[in-house]
Amino acid sequence: MFEMLNPFHYLDDFRGDVVCAWMRANLEIPSVVTVLYIVMVLYVPRTFMKHRPAYNLRALNLIWNLGLSLFSCCGAYYCLPEVFKSLFVSEFTVRNFSRGGTVTLHGSFYKGVCGLNADLFCDGPVGAFVCLFILSKIPEMLDTAFLVFQKKPVIFLHWYHHVTVMLYCWHSYAMNISGGLVFAGMNYGVHSIMYFYFFICSCGYRKYVRPFAPLITFLQIAQMVVGMFTEVYTLYHMYVSGKGCQSNATNARVGLMMYMSYFGLFSRLFYDSYLSRGKKQGNTEASAGTGHKRKRLLCTGQAVATVEGVSDDTRNSDAAPSMLAKRVPDVYQVKRRH
Repeated sequence: MFEMLNPFHYLDDFRGDVVCAWMRANLEIPSVVTVLYIVMVLYVPRTFMKHRPAYNLRALNLIWNLGLSLFSCCGAYYCLPEVFKSLFVSEFTVRNFSRGGTVTLHGSFYKGVCGLNADLFCDGPVGAFVCLFILSKIPEMLDTAFLVFQKKPVIFLHWYHHVTVMLYCWHSYAMNISGGLVFAGMNYGVHSIMYFYFFICSCGYRKYVRPFAPLITFLQIAQMVVGMFTEVYTLYHMYVSGKGCQSNATNARVGLMMYMSYFGLFSRLFYDSYLSRGKKQGNTEASAGTGHKRKRLLCTGQAVATVEGVSDDTRNSDAAPSMLAKRVPDVYQVKRRH
C-alpha cells in the first residue's frame, strides 16, 4: 500500500554501476554534445536566426523553469539529508539496496568527502538522483537554446558554465569520484531556488522577486567556495596527508581550476550587477546639470534596450539572476526628448 502512495518506490531498484559503466564506455558523447552546443551558441544566431524574428517561447519557459525547479527540489529532498549525515553524523543506518536489510555507516567530514559508499552514491533513490543530476546537465543546455531562439544575448559565463559543468560531471560519475554526493546535493539545493526564481520571472512578476536576485547569485558564489574547498581537501589527502581519497587526481585538479574560474566570473558579475551600480548612479547624478546628462541617455539607449530585452519570460541559466537585475539605474528610465 505504501509503495502505491510513493511515486518513487521504483527507484529502490536503481543500480548506478550499470550507468557508470555505460558512461565510461561512451566518453565521446559529452565531446559531441559540446561541439553541437558551441555551434548553436556561435553560429545559429549569425545564420539561422539572423533574418528571423524572435520566437515567442513564454509558455515553454514557464513549463521548463517550473519543471527544473520541481526536479531540483526532489533531488535536494533525497540528497541533502544524506550529505548532512555523511559529513556530520557519527553513526547512522541506510538501506542496503543490493543485498537487502540495512547497513550502519559512520559519518565524518573526511569520510563524507573522501569516502565512496555505493549505498549512498550509486544505489537506491539517492543514487538515482545523483545519476539524474549528472545526466541532467545535457538537457539543461536547452537554457541556451531558449535564449538563442528568442534572440537574447548569451554571455560568456552562461555558455562556459554549461559546457564545463557537463564535461566535469560526466567524467566525475564515470570515474566514481568521492564527494559526488556533496556536489549533487549542493547544486540541487541552489537550483531548486534559482529555477523557481526564473519561473516567477516568466510569469511576469519579476519586480516582486528582483530583490532576491543578489541572494541567489551569492548562493552560487558560496557554492563555488564550497567546491574549491572540497577539491583542495581532496587533493590534500591524496598528496600530503597520506590518508588518500577514493577519487581521481585529474578530476580533482581540473575541478579545482573549474571552481576557481567560476568563483572569479560570478564574483565579477556580482560586483558589476549589484555593487558598482550605486557608484555609477552617484556619478550620473553628480554630472546632472552639466550638459552631459542627455549625452549619457543617448549613449545608454542601446544598453537600456539590451538589458530591457531580457524580458520576464527569459532566463539566463546560472547567470540570469544577475542579468535580470543588472538594469540601468532609475535615473535613466525616462523617455527621450525629441
